[in-house]
Amino acid sequence: MVLIRGNILKSKSTKQRTLHVAPEPVTNLHFVTDAAGTRVTLFATTTAQTMVFDTSGSKSEPAVLEERGCGIGCSLMNEEDELIVARDEAIYTYTVDGRGPCFAFDAPKVLLRRFKHYLLLATAAPSSMAPNLANGDDRPPVDATESRVYSYNDPTTFTILDTKNKLVAYTGVVPGGVRGVATEWGSIFVLGGHGTMDFFSEKDLLERLDILYRQNLYPLAVKMAQNGNYDMASVAGIYKRYGDWLYSKDDFDSAMLQYVQTIGVVEPSYIIRKYLDAQRLNNLTSYLQELHTAGMATSDHTTLLLNCYTKLRDEERLNQFIHTQEDYQFDVDTAIHVCRQAGFYEQALYLADKFSKTGMYLKLKIEDQDDIKAALEYMRKLGDTDISAYLAEFGRRCLGSLPSETTELLVDVCLNGMDVRAAAATADDMHDDMSAPYADTTSLLSMRRIQH
Repeated sequence: MVLIRGNILKSKSTKQRTLHVAPEPVTNLHFVTDAAGTRVTLFATTTAQTMVFDTSGSKSEPAVLEERGCGIGCSLMNEEDELIVARDEAIYTYTVDGRGPCFAFDAPKVLLRRFKHYLLLATAAPSSMAPNLANGDDRPPVDATESRVYSYNDPTTFTILDTKNKLVAYTGVVPGGVRGVATEWGSIFVLGGHGTMDFFSEKDLLERLDILYRQNLYPLAVKMAQNGNYDMASVAGIYKRYGDWLYSKDDFDSAMLQYVQTIGVVEPSYIIRKYLDAQRLNNLTSYLQELHTAGMATSDHTTLLLNCYTKLRDEERLNQFIHTQEDYQFDVDTAIHVCRQAGFYEQALYLADKFSKTGMYLKLKIEDQDDIKAALEYMRKLGDTDISAYLAEFGRRCLGSLPSETTELLVDVCLNGMDVRAAAATADDMHDDMSAPYADTTSLLSMRRIQH
């Protein structure tokens, strides 16, 4: 390989130097210029090596990227200035720093070309190729176990690989072999050995998506739409299609994973109704949680989520939810009622205390937990007027369980300046309640005072 510098047509003299002497034939050469236009890099392949040269410097020794090469016409440069090399077992990418990802595609390669984000491949054997183009790992695939010499007139399989969406866009046999490939006017032209000319044009995105829908290839449809710069609403529509299809197959868990992707676009009631009808509370709970995480939940959604937690007896997630909410966008009374009805008293007490629902808090303590002592201690923290009202409501139950402590609280309130009439009325009511079960028997006794 000899590098010649200068304008061959106009300059009288040029500079040249030998870059490399290879014992095997050189099959491909590709120049790449950096963004500043100051550094020119040469990628070269032989039948046995893949190399790169820095032609801007004085160093002529190549950096060997791999001790394997490729055939004539089986390499090219892509838009990212990466070298693409097609070998029999796979398609490899290289940069100046070394080898990058590879794509498994096992077939003897004859020709490699590029069109937009498509790779155009001619392979010398009728192809039994994998249906999708999958990313390989860093290890090279296993070499083909058998090879033979192919005639120039043998049929050639022509394949179009969509590297962006990782799929085979087309594959077919060209009788007489591929003689040439041209990409002009937004189309692909393939010249066949029997004088045929095949013409390929790209379908618009809607047509391609419709084909994928008919084959239920929804993950590919989503990827294609995203790569086609579809807006969020359109992509969410594909996720909804995918979720509906999975739901129709009774794959409720997988369907929910798709429906979650539609949050913010598809009306939540559409999904909620499906899973309520199917009695799939675990899936419904997951969806409602994601609604809250996305900030799209209403008070009705929160109430429904609390109902799901209580019906599932999922105390851990219920605690996590009510203790981590920053903006409680739900009806607190309803939430307390839901927790109380399901027997989650601690959670109901937490909400009642946090939102100053004093009457409900005392009901929970006295009527549900029978914790009169805690209720009396809670009343002591209230204002005098409030204590009077709550003693009037709960005094009978408190006196029945803890008469001394209840009387002491009433006395303390009176001494601390509470409305005397309210306190007296409260005391009279309590006195009537306490004395009613006992008859007045003082007339049955005689009393005589003895003075000394």
